[in-house]
Amino acid sequence: MKYMKKKTILIISSIIVLFIAYFGYKGFNLYYFTTQDFEIPAEQFNISDTITLKHKDIQDNDYFQYKNIKIRNDFKEFEQLESNTNVDTFSPKFVLKDATNNTSKSFWMGIDDPYVYLLKADKTLYGTNAHRITNTNLTSILEKNNIHNDVELFHYLSSQKNVRNNIFTSVQKMKENYAIQFMISVIMPTMDSITLIHGDYEGYIFNLKDNTKEVSILKNDKRYVFIFISDTTITNEYLTDILSTIVIE
Repeated sequence: MKYMKKKTILIISSIIVLFIAYFGYKGFNLYYFTTQDFEIPAEQFNISDTITLKHKDIQDNDYFQYKNIKIRNDFKEFEQLESNTNVDTFSPKFVLKDATNNTSKSFWMGIDDPYVYLLKADKTLYGTNAHRITNTNLTSILEKNNIHNDVELFHYLSSQKNVRNNIFTSVQKMKENYAIQFMISVIMPTMDSITLIHGDYEGYIFNLKDNTKEVSILKNDKRYVFIFISDTTITNEYLTDILSTIVIE
């Protein structure tokens, strides 16, 4: 009888210890991979519009050319800023000053990698979170969800932006959710919405705060970036018009 009682107590004690150890382990990971600190605007990755580009020819002397990119030169009255092309993603940069010498308009150009490539290859994006996120984690998330380009990435991130970890979430899923929330809130710019680009070129536009449009044209496994900043509204009609003059060789 005593033996059975001791055995029962031992079994119950073992269960309690395992229970405490399990939830202690889960609790530690819930704290370590918390997603509660990420504040993501409701409109982030909201795909709200589409524009279609149909190329139109213009005179050669109406183009501005940078490397293998040509675009209609609407910036003849702008000042071109000096920049170090070895470290500056965006070069050239143009600014237009108003009567009070404040910048009223800006236009930047640059060439970068698509986000799906950067997430897998550029560890500097992770900053102090590199010990919690590895490109292996991000690569596996992308592969598991059949994400091959930036637009597929944005659709996926939009569907995951409100995901939160809890004590019943598996540790592997906690890590994935943390990596996803990190991608959304730290790596990507805060945007009002996304406009997709179809037609002769494929890409997208980040509609950012303060009348800023970040245009990305996808070609040659690169992201050709055109940033328009203005103190007045930049319309889709204007963007469609000027982007239709782009030539990328």
